[in-house]
Amino acid sequence: MAYSSSVNSIRKLKRRREPVALRDLAKLAGVDISTVSRALNRDPRVNDERAEHIRKLADKVGYRPRPLRSKSTRSIGLLMGTSRLDRLDTDFCVRLSWEAERVLAARQMHVNFECVRRDGPVVLPAIVQQNRVDGVLLAGHPPADLVAQIRALSIPAVAINDLVSRLQIDCVRSNPEPALKETMLHLAARGHEAFGLIMGDTSYPTVKARLHSYGASLSELGIVPKPGWLVTELPAEITGGREGIRQLQQRGPLPTTILCENDWFALGAMQELQLQGIRIPEDVSLVGHDDLWVCQQMHPNLTTVHRAEEELVSKAIDLLLAQVENGIGEPREVLVEGKMVWRQSTGPAPIRLKAQRDDAKS
Repeated sequence: MAYSSSVNSIRKLKRRREPVALRDLAKLAGVDISTVSRALNRDPRVNDERAEHIRKLADKVGYRPRPLRSKSTRSIGLLMGTSRLDRLDTDFCVRLSWEAERVLAARQMHVNFECVRRDGPVVLPAIVQQNRVDGVLLAGHPPADLVAQIRALSIPAVAINDLVSRLQIDCVRSNPEPALKETMLHLAARGHEAFGLIMGDTSYPTVKARLHSYGASLSELGIVPKPGWLVTELPAEITGGREGIRQLQQRGPLPTTILCENDWFALGAMQELQLQGIRIPEDVSLVGHDDLWVCQQMHPNLTTVHRAEEELVSKAIDLLLAQVENGIGEPREVLVEGKMVWRQSTGPAPIRLKAQRDDAKS
């Protein structure tokens, strides 16, 4: 029965007008695309029997490798992972897209932009399948299976804010840890002993890095965190910040410092605190992340971690174009450190502030 089904599948592919692609051959053979690619290239990592079976299938269905381009297309594919195809999930993804277009335009290159679903069927966009780009930039935590298909086609690819261990391609990632450590040590020196952290989806590498830095800094300070200080899996942007404050309050006294996953969370947190008459920074110090334009329009201005997004994108493009020029090598991970920007939303702990005022009166 399985043989009959296979024969029918072969007949359908042979009658089809479109050329047979690697993904068609992989489906027919019941293996992944990378295995097909290796078998066709006689890679010793595929056992002889399976490799021979795949090569015979390729002959039967008339598979032909795509010809190599004789010249550059001067185009880069930008694939952005999203939960839905009609919009980008975060403001960060919007900013990255704009920055990539700006940097590539300055280098007289064109951007082909497409959203790809993080869940559901993995479909390689036509711009990649049809060899219409010199390389691919990826962001927004795209599916690892999608990236495996790109690797199988030997197309240069670089991911932004992802991990080499997950995707097996070059990655450029923002590193918030030194800046967050500086923040917590500085505020601890100003009398703060209770540090809250409000976050959204903790599956993303840079969010995990912030969570790790938070725990490591508390440990270095000799502070044992209370379970109620950490709130995760909050809804996105301003709503998440407001909800984060409410959840912290339900768990006990508010920490005197509240760290936020991003500036939109911080804006929501600030709104909620001010609606309740809680003063910033006299009662609570508030810290954001990203250093968006909105930080200097808040009242008080927001202390935050500056994420060098221009540098992130520029380094990713440099790596990608180096692959285009010199070929694909072993994947590398490049870190871009954030920097603290101190503004008005942070100050001494309430007990330290009271002591200073008492001293001033005496």
